[in-house]
Amino acid sequence: MSTMTLKLTEEQLEQAIHEQDVVRYEKESLFLMNNLAVSMSEVYDDILRYVMPKKVKFNLGPDLIKKEESITLLKEMMEISTKIHEEKMDFNNVKIKFDTWFYQITSEGILVFDYDLRELMTITQASKELAVSRQMVYKYIERGLEAVGEKGQQKIPKHAIEAWKNPVMAFQIQWNYQMKRIRTQTIDERIEMINELIYEYEEQFGDNFYKLFGSYTDEDIDRSSESVDIFDWKELEEEKRNLLMKRKGGKE
Repeated sequence: MSTMTLKLTEEQLEQAIHEQDVVRYEKESLFLMNNLAVSMSEVYDDILRYVMPKKVKFNLGPDLIKKEESITLLKEMMEISTKIHEEKMDFNNVKIKFDTWFYQITSEGILVFDYDLRELMTITQASKELAVSRQMVYKYIERGLEAVGEKGQQKIPKHAIEAWKNPVMAFQIQWNYQMKRIRTQTIDERIEMINELIYEYEEQFGDNFYKLFGSYTDEDIDRSSESVDIFDWKELEEEKRNLLMKRKGGKE
């Protein structure tokens, strides 16, 4: 996309936000989304075969498009779209932000990433890279670690392993994964799945979260060698509490 076309897209989006024109906002967002998918396929051709948004549906309202978080994410997408052909941006950073934006503004659909076969590693290779057992890699997949292929024959993209080692990235990856999953889950199904994941952590660490880490700040957790798991556990506990409140008719 030319710089001029991007500028026009940005102006249309800004006007749509100002006028709370949801239809125009969705139209321009879809255009930007498809453009970024093509750009990623071109720039990261050593990693990707293609990126494709599929079966996209929006469920936006005037309030959502004016939210500060939505505006910030949109600005990041515009900046990435402008710079992606000019400078080699970190693939994980671009992908995570794209996923975050996509699952925030859409109500249905997925982002399909098709990878070069050289980018994929086996579960055994992934377990060595992460210094964990194969069983733990499968648990990570259940929590959001990216995997491709049928169950039992799954492979892990190399970049996903590197992202998982970064606590901040791993947290956002898991958040995006949950946003994707809850689209097809009832509250009771989601609570049941969360309880299973929490139980695994309680078995792993030997007690419940609040006894072990209830007094920890995020900085304390970040200093731990188990920070990825602890942050994930904390997020599960918070999500469970919010879902229970929803089920009882409360508010988040």
